[in-house]
Amino acid sequence: MVSDVLRDNFPVLIPILALMIPIVAIVAHYLTKSRREQAMHETIRELVKAGQPIPPELLRGGDFQDSDYEEQRRAKQRNGTLQGGVINLSVGVGLMVMFAVMRPGGWLWAIGTIPFCLGIGLLVLWSFERKQLQQSQSGR
Repeated sequence: MVSDVLRDNFPVLIPILALMIPIVAIVAHYLTKSRREQAMHETIRELVKAGQPIPPELLRGGDFQDSDYEEQRRAKQRNGTLQGGVINLSVGVGLMVMFAVMRPGGWLWAIGTIPFCLGIGLLVLWSFERKQLQQSQSGR
């Protein structure tokens, strides 16, 4: 009896569970963020009670950052664009080859063009950013 009900409802349960995963991840993210902010406010409250000065870094949003933080973030972002472009390009080529081997003469290989084109776009963006950075550094 129970197995019949489960078997009949199983096709409906799969999409419901698949939709619940991102919802749980979003809720967990906001709960963690809320707890972190609550701990920061408690720290500020304790500092005020003790008559201690409040570090400006704490008021800016948590992590103590050095003066090169913004440049490090931009460099990481540029490398991320390059890395994402290479990964998408490689996945696209891999999908094209896999589907071409699986079904010769079929159209499935064209699915690989989507990540392939995304990879090319990211590499072009990385190239423009690199040229723009070189121009801004030479103009200093």
